[in-house]
Amino acid sequence: MIIQGIGAFLIVSATTLVGFAFAAKEKYRRNELGEIERGILLMKNQISYLGTPLGELLGQISWKTEGVAGLAFQEIANRMEERQGNSAEEIWESTWVEVGKKSYLTAVDLEELTAFGRTLGFLEKEQQEGSMDMLLHYLREVQEKISKRLDKNGRLYYSMGVLSGLLLVITLL
Repeated sequence: MIIQGIGAFLIVSATTLVGFAFAAKEKYRRNELGEIERGILLMKNQISYLGTPLGELLGQISWKTEGVAGLAFQEIANRMEERQGNSAEEIWESTWVEVGKKSYLTAVDLEELTAFGRTLGFLEKEQQEGSMDMLLHYLREVQEKISKRLDKNGRLYYSMGVLSGLLLVITLL
């Protein structure tokens, strides 16, 4: 009887943790998109008002952003400084593809980031700002959708974890 109780507790605990993991995954993605948005805003302001070179600019941004975004900006700055890659576009794209494997970003998020990277260094200042605005709009829109989904489904994830564990325990007993 004690072994069954311990087993039931472990099953309910495990399924509850799975529910928490589903909710946490969305929160982490939203936070990563927020940091990327912050970095792009810093980039836009620096390009608009100071005209800082891209490699130096990304190095500065990496110190002001956290997590995956900070790592990506730092890696891009390092590669540009070392001249790894033929163009800013290639460096940007390859870095985000590598960093994306270690993050909670989706394929669509990475596609938007790499699409933005195709405009680096080729456009005039106004066009560059326009492409940044498009990326910022996408990032804000996705963060808003995730927040709404978490408000709506966050408790559902937790409840489904607990209830599925209880259902499994009842079925096994």
